[in-house]
Amino acid sequence: MARKAQQEFSGNGFKKPADCFGGALLKGNPKGARPLESKLPIHLTLRATKSVLRLPKTYSTVNKLIYAVARKHGVKIYKLANVGNHLHLAIKIPKVGRWAAFIRELTGRIGLALKSRMGGIRLWKYRPHTRIIRGWRKAFSTVKEYIELNQWEAEGFISRKDIKTLKDLRLIFDG
Repeated sequence: MARKAQQEFSGNGFKKPADCFGGALLKGNPKGARPLESKLPIHLTLRATKSVLRLPKTYSTVNKLIYAVARKHGVKIYKLANVGNHLHLAIKIPKVGRWAAFIRELTGRIGLALKSRMGGIRLWKYRPHTRIIRGWRKAFSTVKEYIELNQWEAEGFISRKDIKTLKDLRLIFDG
């Protein structure tokens, strides 16, 4: 005899947590926990107050710090885009409990490395924004394409006014 699917509770008290947390979404002190998954990839965005992350003197330092901290904490980086005033990362954390140490060390070490460039101003504008990527095929490839478009825009190859998705870019080259 086949098992019945487990019943879902409904109502206000049984709402599932959202997949997004942080960044400009936060207003005041958040009451809920950050949703994280160790089995699924996560899109992480870190927004700076000034465009100092991509300067010629800081670009390689920032990128090396990201990979060094990720290696130390066992975080897998699938895609990285350093846009100048923000960073996009597609990552997978080994355990949810490792998140706090990873993000604390990453933001702190980047902040210390760029302290002289900031002139006493806070480096990070918002708390880290995370979004759980539900699915390894379409959703994951969409996020990787989005991060790649951000990188190309930062390098000056494309303008996001004309090109919103990779589909638009393909239409230009094929058409």
